Amino acid sequence: MNVPGLLGIAVALAVDAATYSFSYGLQLQVHRRRAALALACTVGMFQAFMPLLGYVSGAGLREPVQQWGPLCSLLIFCSLGLGIIHKAFRGKHEEASCLPLGLPGLILAGFATSMDAFVVGICMALGRVVGDNLSLLQLALSAGIIGLVTFAGALIFFRLAHALRHLPDRLLQITSGLILIALGVSCVC
Repeated sequence: MNVPGLLGIAVALAVDAATYSFSYGLQLQVHRRRAALALACTVGMFQAFMPLLGYVSGAGLREPVQQWGPLCSLLIFCSLGLGIIHKAFRGKHEEASCLPLGLPGLILAGFATSMDAFVVGICMALGRVVGDNLSLLQLALSAGIIGLVTFAGALIFFRLAHALRHLPDRLLQITSGLILIALGVSCVC
């Protein structure tokens, strides 16, 4: 197993989740610790689970996921981003509903940020990532590292966003929405 390569992949996979976490952290003013932990746990678990699912699925799903996964992520991120921008221009700050962090919102965020991890799992099954013929232990370790790096990245970027709390709410909402739209566009580029 190629550990430096795996760490590089883990960091690359964590970028979407960290960006989403940063965007959410720009807006949330209350219950920050609980929200940050819930978001980081969710995206970390999805990032750890999706490579395993991709590995089990093997090559059969590689083509459809590569074709439709980026489009699904684009639609999810753009709809969230446009919703935030729309609320910013309505003039009232709706803390609880800016980005839904209930169970459906967490699952949506976890799914949208982990589509690329699913493809990595498929590539692992084909022996194209981190070495050929992974043992069950190596596969579990790989998934765990990916999940932990994502968890840490989401927490760090959520916290970094809080440093910008002195800026006007509308500016933070619009910036947050634009970041999510850019994240969605980056999924298809």
